[in-house]
Amino acid sequence: MLKLMKYDLRSRRERILAFFVIMLLVQAGIWISNSSLGAGLITLHIITYAGFSFALLLFAFFSYFRYLKSYARRLLPVPTVKSVLSPLLLFWVLLLSVVAIAAVHFGIYILAYSTDVLPVNFWPVASWSVLNLLWTAGFELVLLMFALTLAISLRIKGTIWIAIAVFMVVENGLSFMERQFWGNYISALDNVFRFEIFDPSTVSSGVKLFGTPTEFLWPLLFEAAIGAVLIYVITLLVQKRIEN
Repeated sequence: MLKLMKYDLRSRRERILAFFVIMLLVQAGIWISNSSLGAGLITLHIITYAGFSFALLLFAFFSYFRYLKSYARRLLPVPTVKSVLSPLLLFWVLLLSVVAIAAVHFGIYILAYSTDVLPVNFWPVASWSVLNLLWTAGFELVLLMFALTLAISLRIKGTIWIAIAVFMVVENGLSFMERQFWGNYISALDNVFRFEIFDPSTVSSGVKLFGTPTEFLWPLLFEAAIGAVLIYVITLLVQKRIEN
């Protein structure tokens, strides 16, 4: 699987490099255009990083779509499950790279300005939000891959619309089940940025996390089980497509 990921990385290295260069230039432009550090500037940076992360999700999704359409790629002498997991692994590696760049970026801000801009419990909240972000992105990609694979396997017209319908049914079905059992939407989506900023003059910390990580354990385990089942079904559908 690592070899497949490296192959995908090498074959698209120019696009990936261009993506990161553009992201760095955009972030530098945002910083230069704002003379002082504040909540508005940090929020703009976060939104920009989120937008580029979503672009990586689309990149991984279309990479998987090309895999399904490539007959030669599907005939590679590797287990089908590794070919299925390769886009997911590549996506997580690239997303971690974005997170690492964001961490370095924020570290530069701290050196250039002051740690006084950070609330007391900023790092626990930020760490929990990043972990949820990584899980959210991976889980949503698995849902998209399942919807696309099922739609293509039906071999009828309107593949894109079928894939959209399957994705909406599965995601809303899972969110309905989680609301019934735990009172949450899909846990990862519901908790990526599940915190509130308060006025530091009224509380000891300007950031508060809703709930604790342990409260989200069962929903996450449920989603992990669903993700494993979906990957298994995707592998069967791809294998059947190869055999036909």
